[in-house]
Amino acid sequence: MPDGGGPIASALRDGEPPREQAVPAGILDELSGLVGSVRATLSSVVDLLTLEAHHAVQTLMWMAIWAVVAAVCIISAWLGLMTVLVLWAVSLGASAIVAVLVVAIMSGAAGALLIYLCGRMSHNLLFPVIRRRLAGKPPVTPVAP
Repeated sequence: MPDGGGPIASALRDGEPPREQAVPAGILDELSGLVGSVRATLSSVVDLLTLEAHHAVQTLMWMAIWAVVAAVCIISAWLGLMTVLVLWAVSLGASAIVAVLVVAIMSGAAGALLIYLCGRMSHNLLFPVIRRRLAGKPPVTPVAP
């Protein structure tokens, strides 16, 4: 018959009371090492997160700078095109004042249209679907064409 149960079972069979087993010192050392490892890992993760955030901020800053430079280039190109349009209209016999006024009105109308379109799109910035869900309202079903 196999001897099972370990030292406690054999002590009970022999009629001796079981002795309490002391926690080996190695387990406490292991737990202490585990806590230290977790602490070091968390510290490394925080350091990495800090470095990544710093890098992201620098990248965002450079993106903003290059966006401003690109905007200046696009504006100067637009002004050049409008100047060419005015000169072409004048060469066809139009008055310089009238040509400049027409080009300015066209540019203003294009800018106003773009601002209007941006205003119509801005409702998406309010997270309408999430707000509807949080309010407990049913989802909007699209109308079939």
